[in-house]
Amino acid sequence: MAGETEAENLGAIHKGSPLPYYAQLAGILRDAITEGLLEPGSALPSEAQLGASYQLSRTAVRQALGELAAEGLIRKEKGRGTFVRGPRRADLVVQELRGFYDELTERGYAIDTELLSITTDESTADEATLLEVPTGSEVTRIERLRYADGAPICVTMTILVAARFPGLADHDIRSGSLYRILRDHYGVMAGRGHRMIEAVAADRTHARHLGVRSGSPLLKLSSINHDQQDAPFELFIAHYRADRTTFQVTVSPATTLTGQEAP
Repeated sequence: MAGETEAENLGAIHKGSPLPYYAQLAGILRDAITEGLLEPGSALPSEAQLGASYQLSRTAVRQALGELAAEGLIRKEKGRGTFVRGPRRADLVVQELRGFYDELTERGYAIDTELLSITTDESTADEATLLEVPTGSEVTRIERLRYADGAPICVTMTILVAARFPGLADHDIRSGSLYRILRDHYGVMAGRGHRMIEAVAADRTHARHLGVRSGSPLLKLSSINHDQQDAPFELFIAHYRADRTTFQVTVSPATTLTGQEAP
C-alpha cells in the first residue's frame, strides 16, 4: 500500500456519521490490519496521502494514527514513515494443559470463535490407537476458527470419542471454553498431554481462514491429551499464524540416572 488509490480501496469516510472522522479512519486502518489486508512490516501512506485520499485534515489523520500507535498496531520510524506492527502475538505456554480460550482470556485477550464444522464419523487407525479405542469407533470432530482481539489466529481440529461425549453438539461451543463443557457436563478434566510443534506452509483452506497467502508460514501444534484418570480423551491439531503466535518452553537441568545434575 503506497499511494492514494490503495488507501481509498480500504474503506470510505461517511460524512453523515456521528463518529468523528479520525475515529472512522482509525477503524478503516484497524480493520485492514486485523484482516490481513495490511501485513506486518508494510508501510502506510504518508499523512499527506491519507489526508488527500479521505479528504481529511492533517490533524484528523494524526489523531487516527496516534490511536493506532497507542494500540500497538503501527510504529513510526523517524525519516522512514509509518509501518504496520500487526496485532499483538498470542503468547502460549507449552507446558500448561489448558484450553485456548482459558489460557488467552487469562492473559487479557478478547476471544471469539467461529464454528466451521462439527461432524461424527469413524476414526482412522492412527486416531484409534492414540485414543485407545477400536479402529472405526465413532469420533466427533470439531473444527473452529479462533480469533484473538478480533484477529484470526488459528484453525483448530478437536477429535473426541463420540461415545464418551454424547450430545456434545447440543452445547454452545462457540462462545466459551470447550474444556469447561467437558468438565461441567461430562466430568472430564485435563491431566497431562504430549505436544509437538512444527513449521508448515499454509494450504489454501487454512490461508483463506487465517487471512494469509497460500504457502505462508504456520505453526502446527499436535497434541494427545489425557484426563485426570490418565486416559486419553482428546486429539488436538491447531494451525497458528506464525506472525501472531509465540510458544513459551521452560527447560530444567538434565539429570543422570543417579538423579544428579549432568555436568
